[in-house]
Amino acid sequence: MNSCDIFSDVIDNGLLHLYLTVAETSRFTPRAKRNEILVRYLKPMMKDKQYQVAKSELRSLIGLGRNASCDLEAKLIELRNLSLRYDKNATDAQRLFNLLTIIESGLGFRSRFLNSPSDTQREPNVIYMLQEHVENGFIESGEQVAPVSLFLESDHVTKLVDLINDTGLFLAEMQQHNTDAKKGHIVLHPKKRGA
Repeated sequence: MNSCDIFSDVIDNGLLHLYLTVAETSRFTPRAKRNEILVRYLKPMMKDKQYQVAKSELRSLIGLGRNASCDLEAKLIELRNLSLRYDKNATDAQRLFNLLTIIESGLGFRSRFLNSPSDTQREPNVIYMLQEHVENGFIESGEQVAPVSLFLESDHVTKLVDLINDTGLFLAEMQQHNTDAKKGHIVLHPKKRGA
């Protein structure tokens, strides 16, 4: 999970925590009390290693929540809307970059370009993509118009396919898989938006 996803989860979970806490009482909860609830929820995350990549953002949110004139709930809603708008407007090319980042952080596989499929200079646990496929697979607006091939030499080829499909960014299809040679050819198809 990258830092944007982690921060987005912090925002969503913070708002859920606030609304569930406020729902426990039948009384009106003023802005200062709402800020206090959010600060108490966010503060332990500063020490949690899972949220280490979002530490500076957490620190900023806690600082805003301690400011009497700030409405932290409104700020979280605004940030959530920005995040949703970015996700909606992200191009397929941006999604490919995000996917490669997720793969590197999740499975430790770096990615590189190949000039041709016959290139034999390949390292294990490195994802190779044909530069021509990437250049011709996306139009200028960033929309994917052709499948993109990924080549991997690893014991974890099927884990990679599962990870890609779990992200929901693309549909991954195992084109070829040689379990003896530990090699796989995966094809990325654009995912229908809104599906």
